[in-house]
Amino acid sequence: MAFEFGNNFGKGRKLGSKNKANQTIKDSFLSLVENNLQQLDKDIKSLTAKDRIRAIIELSKFLIPTIKQIDIDADMASKADLGWLDNFTEEELQELLKKEGNGI
Repeated sequence: MAFEFGNNFGKGRKLGSKNKANQTIKDSFLSLVENNLQQLDKDIKSLTAKDRIRAIIELSKFLIPTIKQIDIDADMASKADLGWLDNFTEEELQELLKKEGNGI
């Protein structure tokens, strides 16, 4: 029998199912934070401005998804499909820029 995507032959969790151990840890941590919100607020307010900002940024990592950095190769960007611009004269390009409010 050949392998087919999504067929795990009865082993492991079904596709999309939750990891119970991780969910238990997340629920416990959420409960810990919820039960200590007032103390956390006091502790954060007692920090210096610099440390308070650092703490807020560190805590935000648990709430806001981290954005993955994307590197763009400068050579690739310069070779982007902009060949259609070659069909215009310099004057026509200047006129297009002026119409867009970006005149040079």
